[in-house]
Amino acid sequence: MEFLSGSKEEFFEFMNSLSKKDRIAIISHTDLDGLTSAVLMEEMLSETNIKPKFINFINYGNDMFNIVYKKLKSKKIGKAFLLDINESSDYEGFRKIQENFGTFLVDHHPSKAYDKGVIKTKTKDCSALTLYRIGEGQYHLERWKGLVCATMITEFSYTDDSNLAFIQKLYPRVTRESILNSIPGKVSQLISSGLIYLHGREKRIYHLVKKGKINELKRYDKIIRSEVEKVSDEFKEKAEYSSDKELYFFYSPLKKFDISSFIITTLSVQQKDKTFVFLSDLKDKKGFVKVSARNQSGNVDLNLLMKKGISGLKNASAGGHVKASGASFMKRDLDKFKENLLEL
Repeated sequence: MEFLSGSKEEFFEFMNSLSKKDRIAIISHTDLDGLTSAVLMEEMLSETNIKPKFINFINYGNDMFNIVYKKLKSKKIGKAFLLDINESSDYEGFRKIQENFGTFLVDHHPSKAYDKGVIKTKTKDCSALTLYRIGEGQYHLERWKGLVCATMITEFSYTDDSNLAFIQKLYPRVTRESILNSIPGKVSQLISSGLIYLHGREKRIYHLVKKGKINELKRYDKIIRSEVEKVSDEFKEKAEYSSDKELYFFYSPLKKFDISSFIITTLSVQQKDKTFVFLSDLKDKKGFVKVSARNQSGNVDLNLLMKKGISGLKNASAGGHVKASGASFMKRDLDKFKENLLEL
């Protein structure tokens, strides 16, 4: 595994600086990669006889670190691990966190935060895999390897040969073609459905996963699958298509569940050379829309495309990977966002 920034040595130096007296937090992303990263981080701290005082899951936004800052202050936190968080969505806020708390960031999103206390890897090496690789041999993480493999499926880490080999050591029969229907593929589906159904209550899923009660998520999966089927049919009927850009553009009003990423990930696997842009109302931020974009070919840099889309828009943020990215902006700017995407 190649580190674009930071090293194992820096990570262990930070770990060794911690003591039982420190009030430590784990701040992680709301998706499966963020959840698994938090599980691994808490395990490593536990084996060092340190219990984090605060574990929290956050979503991306242009003010996300302002929210984190207030929470850390209120909990009297001194040091924090930031996991699977694309700090470029709110870089000024990230710098404020760094200046006021002892922090260590582990992440795989394209970034400019290549300084001390930051480990960055390539997109293909998701944060959970990175933490597992850092900690293996030093901590007893083996029981979480299946969870890491499931995470690598949602993050498309398995498209890399060495990462597929990592999964095949635990699941020898898995192939790139069969992986979505494999054991880790089904685990990935269950947890992801649970995270969608219980959006904003990720700690409930976190505790179920830690207790090995993943099957309890089947009831949520059934509901989410049904909703995905309905909205997928709506997408196929109403999505606008730009033949010049080979891009599908679809806006769906507020739904009960945020399933946009779920849907376009499936569609983009079926048509790898096409770009899918799915917009939906933000449930917890009135007057704003969320964008999920996918293109599995890698021929279009969606990280740059989303930043192009929000160019000139106020209170907007964007970021992600080459093949998968996202954005958010005020709903009143929807037409301008679309115009920015499609301009030559």
